[in-house]
Amino acid sequence: MSASLRRGAGRVLRTLTGVDEDLLDTVPTERSRYTAMGGVVLGTALMAMFSMTAALFFVFDGFHPTVLVFVPVWGAFILCLDRWLMAGAAEPRAGRRLRKLLPRLVLAAVFGVIIAEPLLLGVFHTAIEREINDQRAAEVTAHESELKQCNPVPGTPEFDGPQAKEERCADLRLGVTTDSEARQRELADLQEQAKTLKADTDADDKELARLERLARMECNGTDSDETTGRVGEGPNCERLRKQAAQYRRDQRLDANHRRLTTLNADIQKLTREVADRRGDTARLINEGIAAKTAEFRANQKEIGLLERLGALGTLVERNGYMRAAEWALRLFFVAVDSLPVVVKFLTGVTAYDRVVADRLSGQRRAQRVVAETERRRLVIQEELARYQMNAEHASAVTRVEFDARMRNVDVEMLREEVVNARAEYLLRDDPTMPLAMPSGDAGPTGGPR
Repeated sequence: MSASLRRGAGRVLRTLTGVDEDLLDTVPTERSRYTAMGGVVLGTALMAMFSMTAALFFVFDGFHPTVLVFVPVWGAFILCLDRWLMAGAAEPRAGRRLRKLLPRLVLAAVFGVIIAEPLLLGVFHTAIEREINDQRAAEVTAHESELKQCNPVPGTPEFDGPQAKEERCADLRLGVTTDSEARQRELADLQEQAKTLKADTDADDKELARLERLARMECNGTDSDETTGRVGEGPNCERLRKQAAQYRRDQRLDANHRRLTTLNADIQKLTREVADRRGDTARLINEGIAAKTAEFRANQKEIGLLERLGALGTLVERNGYMRAAEWALRLFFVAVDSLPVVVKFLTGVTAYDRVVADRLSGQRRAQRVVAETERRRLVIQEELARYQMNAEHASAVTRVEFDARMRNVDVEMLREEVVNARAEYLLRDDPTMPLAMPSGDAGPTGGPR
């Protein structure tokens, strides 16, 4: 790099600190110091731009054209802020310097926290995305489980269970309607009929078997309390046989057996139909659950900034090592962003600061002289204006008094002329007293004299 380029780059860096090159020429040994301080300011601005880039990347889940606008604007803002923090003249006393440092340090720390958060998200982005994906998968699984609990297949034990009737299921029911429920009720009715009929026929068959056994014992001559013990088809044998046959006819055992066979056949047929309908219902319910689950998964969309911050908080709560790493990185980024103010404070009062302080002191004195001169000029102008006003007032008063005196002189002369005219009239014994004025001017009466 040539010397001219190095000087140009150094001048640009020093400009970032708010230094005046004309004043710095008086203390050329300070150039390297302020060049290094300008590098610190530039570094914090670049970090801020990188942080804004990461934040916008997380907000839009990828590159967005607004990055080309917001990132330079944010970098320029942080650059101007740090330049303002650096540009203040250093106080010679440490106490005053500290009081001046504290509010600027607090401001730098606040912006450091703002800048640090997107950078932390970038550092832990792998763990954060994995945590978010796990959370989303768990949410999808839980939602699918709730849909299954709230939409059981008719005919299953879950259909009549308490979970399917809870209030939370009001918004989760799919509303799948088929005739499987009606078929299931019809099957249950047939099964109840078959059960009742079978119980009756079993009792009748048992009684019929007892009667037929008793008739055989009587006919075979088996001796018992209920038989005579005589062999042959005698009257008792015939009576017992007729009694058994009559019981078969009275209880309609053959018809009941045929009806029971028909019911069992119908039950088998309806069971197959219910199974088919239940399978169709289960298929429709599963399809609805799959559609609702897919819709729920689609609504999750891209991973946003707030979701990333929440996932980072969850990871930090579970992992002490990550918590320590997070705070270490956050404090590091805050310290880096506060470096311009810290460097300015640690540098103390430099030769350039003394030159600036002397220049400012001279400017303040010159400003006071200018202000005092301007004040005096305004006072003199006010006094001249007051004198002129008084002179004009006196001149106007003199003119008015002169005009009044002149009017009084005219009146006296007019009176004297009238008196003289009347005297002449009296001396000449004129028949009429003259009313005209001696001169051609208008008299007091307005007529000619």
